[in-house]
Amino acid sequence: MEESREKTILSENIRKLADSLGIDVLGFAEASEFEGYILHRARRRDPRLSLSNAKTVIVAGIYIGGLVLPSWDKSYMGRTSRLFLSGFFNDVVKQLEPIATLLRKEGYTALICDDSKNKGSILPLKLAAIRAGIGWQGKNSMLVTKKYGTFLALGGIVTNANFEQNTEQETNRCKSCKKCQQACPLKALEQTYVLNKNKCLSYLLQNDNLPEEAKTVIKNRVIDCEICQQVCPWNTKHIERPLATAMTTSFQREIPAWEDFFALPQLVKFTEREYTEALGHLNTGIPYSIFHRNVLMAVERLQQR
Repeated sequence: MEESREKTILSENIRKLADSLGIDVLGFAEASEFEGYILHRARRRDPRLSLSNAKTVIVAGIYIGGLVLPSWDKSYMGRTSRLFLSGFFNDVVKQLEPIATLLRKEGYTALICDDSKNKGSILPLKLAAIRAGIGWQGKNSMLVTKKYGTFLALGGIVTNANFEQNTEQETNRCKSCKKCQQACPLKALEQTYVLNKNKCLSYLLQNDNLPEEAKTVIKNRVIDCEICQQVCPWNTKHIERPLATAMTTSFQREIPAWEDFFALPQLVKFTEREYTEALGHLNTGIPYSIFHRNVLMAVERLQQR
């Protein structure tokens, strides 16, 4: 009884700490194997491959729906994504460090999921979030939630602390909607709930080999694509009026500077050093050569107008 009470207090303290760190949603799930995981040889398929006595997966989500530039629809602007601007292009990490520290002080092991490191991610965060009851997998293959739509950046901790865990998954509410599949310009979502990354514009814009069919649809996008998210009905309210979270409020103050930065006539002049200084903190891992290539194509289209 005393042990149960202590764990309840610890979980409550973790939730309070998460709230103070700007984490918008937190879930606890069983740290067991994700059966049927498509990357069947990947370490991430089973949390216990990273921590042998793992008991709980803690999943955190930060709302990024308010990280949008009003001028993105203008042809003279280089367009990117909310995720790119958030600094969580790989995983939410920094905000989870105090939670991991708290767990360690209580005598537990805590491993943070960080896909930017050489060893790669230790969790399939979308599947972990579904297991934690945060949302469901949409037909665009992304996590969808009732409150936040698809605009959640995710992070996770694997720990041997045995918290009370979610046992009920959220109902899939996509129903007969196919808007994301119909909107994808390269038909990367032809198979429901499965993303063909080799046809995904976001993926292609981060790689050396950009097929001709991709070049015809990128418009002013310099990194990333949110087309399937822009048309999702669960995102409509966020596109029209983003939630006033701590991150949204903070970002609003930075909009003028970001819009100056992403103006294509300015962006095309950036050197590799300037690119690293301006965007290195976002930890995307996208090299300057790729970014600059995309900027040049966007500028070329602007000049053709």
